[in-house]
Amino acid sequence: MLRLLSGQRIVDALFVSHPRQMSRAGIARATGLSKPTVSALIADMESAGLVRVSDESPSSGSIGRPAALYELVPTARHSVVADIGATKILVGLCDLFGDLVAEQELETGPNAGAALKRLTGAGSEMLRAVDGSCHAVCVGVPGIYRPDQDRVEQAFNLPGFAGLALRARLAEHFDARIHVENDVNLAALGELTRMGDEQAGGDFAAISVGTGIGLGMVVGGDLYRGGTGSAGELGSLLLARPEPGAPPVTLEDVASAPSIRKRFGRAIEDGHRTTVDAGADVPEIFGAAASGDEAAAAVLDEVAASMALAVSHLCLIADPTRIVFGGGVGANPTFVDAVRGHLASLVATPPELAASTLGRRAALVGAVSMSLRLVHESLVAEILGDQPR
Repeated sequence: MLRLLSGQRIVDALFVSHPRQMSRAGIARATGLSKPTVSALIADMESAGLVRVSDESPSSGSIGRPAALYELVPTARHSVVADIGATKILVGLCDLFGDLVAEQELETGPNAGAALKRLTGAGSEMLRAVDGSCHAVCVGVPGIYRPDQDRVEQAFNLPGFAGLALRARLAEHFDARIHVENDVNLAALGELTRMGDEQAGGDFAAISVGTGIGLGMVVGGDLYRGGTGSAGELGSLLLARPEPGAPPVTLEDVASAPSIRKRFGRAIEDGHRTTVDAGADVPEIFGAAASGDEAAAAVLDEVAASMALAVSHLCLIADPTRIVFGGGVGANPTFVDAVRGHLASLVATPPELAASTLGRRAALVGAVSMSLRLVHESLVAEILGDQPR
């Protein structure tokens, strides 16, 4: 146990110092370990291919033998990361430091089974291309993932998850640590990764608004999933108590992309003037609203008011300091500005609202972050303790 703890200290120090290299004396100072202990463990890690002497080590010195400088080997471990969407899959391969060395966009296909086949094929090909082994796999999925049952539920925009044991199927293709996560939760981790240290302080939320609406919460630097893993289903929030016999109206019924398009068509039918085609997509509608188009502005106002109401409830319950909007609708600055305007009248101290700058890659970036956590948790035990993955 002491050997593993000491090894973890050394690896942590090398991670923190990256891209700078460290001498054995520098590692000893940074970790508080003795020089003989550092030398022995560095030798074992070097033999295992985790650590190497840097090419930048001095070849000569003024007095005595020059100190060798050590660094972690980026290609020592690889992770396959992916985000399965309703129409597209993003698949990537990252190294030990989370740098993407390969990335590919694929068509999702007709169902979840087809998506999984394409994902595993692309991930396996990426690994063959770098002649590397896979240490971790992290996949983002729509809907709710139940890890105890290895089941994805409520993925309404992508059929075929029923009866599909996703983690078990991934394990058939990759001898690695495997993690399946809700895509908006991963997007929240992606936004956390993108923030600077000053912005990342405090609790924050990521709200994805597109074909559907979802919420990812980060509390104390970690994802908040709730008691059963179902936290974040913001799109199902009722906007008002329905009248007897009337269908309920949820946030998704008003503020999702399909709902916005329908409401725009309805606004034109109701006589609102517009210069935009009735079949316009959301970016065009919001662009017209920013230019004063009557029908588009009416729809934007209604959608932003509904989102602001939902966000006000979130503020009263969770009190996030910052909310990042992503997705095809949410990342639109016009939409975020409109929500901000309505929220100011609902919450005494509104959180900071921002549009995501990661776009569709937010969940993939979050998957990279999660894969690094998986690698970091098991790397030293595997190298020094001869533990299986």
